[in-house]
Amino acid sequence: MTDKKITGLSRRTLLGGLGAIGVASAGAGLGTTAFFSDEEGFTDNTIEAGAVELRMDWQQSYYMGLEGQDPEDHTTWEPVNAYPDLDGDDRQDPIYTRFQLEEDPTLVGLPANADEDAIEEAYRGQFASFEDTDGSGNHEFVGPVIDLDDVKPGDRGEITISKHVFDNPAYLWLNASGFEHTVGELNDPKREALVERYAEELGEEFTDDDVIALAEAEAQLAKEIEATLWYDDDCDNFFDEGSDVCIQFVVDNTDSMGSSAPTGSVTEYKDKLLIEALETYVDRLDTGNGAESSDGDTAPFSVGLTNWTTTADTVLLPTSDVNDVVGTDGGSYNDSTGLQTIDYQDEIQGGTDLPNAIQAGADALAECSEDDERVMVLITNGINVDTSQFLAAASDNLRSEGGEVDRYLIVGFGTPPNSVDVLEEISTLPGNHRFMLVLDTDIDAAINGPTDPNTDPITSVAEEIGFTAGGEQPIFEGSLYDLLTESPNVTSDGFLDDYVVDGIAGGYPLDSDRNREGRQCYPNSDTRCIALEWHLPYEVGNEIQGDSVVFDLDFYAEQCRHNDGTYNPFADETISPA
Repeated sequence: MTDKKITGLSRRTLLGGLGAIGVASAGAGLGTTAFFSDEEGFTDNTIEAGAVELRMDWQQSYYMGLEGQDPEDHTTWEPVNAYPDLDGDDRQDPIYTRFQLEEDPTLVGLPANADEDAIEEAYRGQFASFEDTDGSGNHEFVGPVIDLDDVKPGDRGEITISKHVFDNPAYLWLNASGFEHTVGELNDPKREALVERYAEELGEEFTDDDVIALAEAEAQLAKEIEATLWYDDDCDNFFDEGSDVCIQFVVDNTDSMGSSAPTGSVTEYKDKLLIEALETYVDRLDTGNGAESSDGDTAPFSVGLTNWTTTADTVLLPTSDVNDVVGTDGGSYNDSTGLQTIDYQDEIQGGTDLPNAIQAGADALAECSEDDERVMVLITNGINVDTSQFLAAASDNLRSEGGEVDRYLIVGFGTPPNSVDVLEEISTLPGNHRFMLVLDTDIDAAINGPTDPNTDPITSVAEEIGFTAGGEQPIFEGSLYDLLTESPNVTSDGFLDDYVVDGIAGGYPLDSDRNREGRQCYPNSDTRCIALEWHLPYEVGNEIQGDSVVFDLDFYAEQCRHNDGTYNPFADETISPA
């Protein structure tokens, strides 16, 4: 298996081209292209290298100040293009999950009796591959993605790109290359504006070529365009600056979730483990994991609990008062206050009514403030869960569908292999949803993370949700010129000292989860987004008429297994520790 280095990478994935930004009716340009890299294998032998495939989908929109358009609300902007978009209306078509296609292959034009391979090809075919026609009937995409002309000061544009890694988890890199700035034709308004701008450099005698040379050297259009690049965690095309977080734990307490009790009731023992884990979690929120003193308040987080057996029972609505969870006496299991007073129901023998549990948790989240981010943490082993009912209930309860949930975090608590695939499907729903798998008796580690440094690392609820409600993570804020020409200064081990960088030229190491320590791989068959927004300020004048900017956005995927992410393909070097 060999890595394709940037110097020898074939441009078989074209994701964009020339666009335009201008003043008056003269065009100037803004454009983007992209390509990917795969791992290569020796297919004629008996051993084949593991594959990595990177596909994408996107939605682009444009603000031009028309009646009804709000510069702060992308939903009012004009759609420019999208993928997939079979009907050509510039709005992204619905993207179906594997299970939806298994139930009805005709959704993407397959016969009703389509086999598993055809369904998988069709599922992947919903995303741009740039190499050949795909199973959904779409043709190979040929750019441009950004292709705008007659753009005027005050206009804005935004594109959200969703990245899908298939076959194996992968490290991803993002790079800017191919930057070109071209000066438009010197009509009278443009010449006058440029002569005034460069009066000192030009002196008394000069030619049009002298004026153009100065304008080309400055690349003013790219420097005037304001750009923001960020991790769009919920893939909603908006930069979310952060809000309070309302968390409802929804916990499976059916018989298949049994724990080995040293003495006494198994049900009571499970309840004890859960309560102790929640108490530890709430204490960490209260004290900022030791970074600040306790004040009895978990804000900006609120925490609640729904427990289900024969029926779902919300035993605690979301609260930021620590005493509501741990009790006034410090939170021992036998205290007379807090969660310990709850009379848990008897266990159900067989069957898991997950849809009703999700509905009960969503009803509890309805008590949260409208402005809060509403997160449901669902802890279950996934046994006896019907995939279609699970996904339908989860989808129906999303706020985007009229429900109450913004984000799901599914904790597979001792989930058997045949149930993992069911729960992992949560990541296929629109938004920033996660699945994590933990040991069958280690509920405290699931919620709070392992305390033993020698323990195999697992993702914890605390890491996934984060200790601050700081909003989405910007990668870059500044001029388009700096974004495309400045280095991110990767200093050691393929990591960054700060996620906000001076630019992405030379390679930016993307991180799938900034809440966890160290750089994280992008999971197989998951959905993660980045977004780019640009704005040409009103103050820009005639000097940029007809100017154009063209650039490439390059993506590179490298299989995580047997790699550590330190190889930068865009610098063709391995980053050594500082």
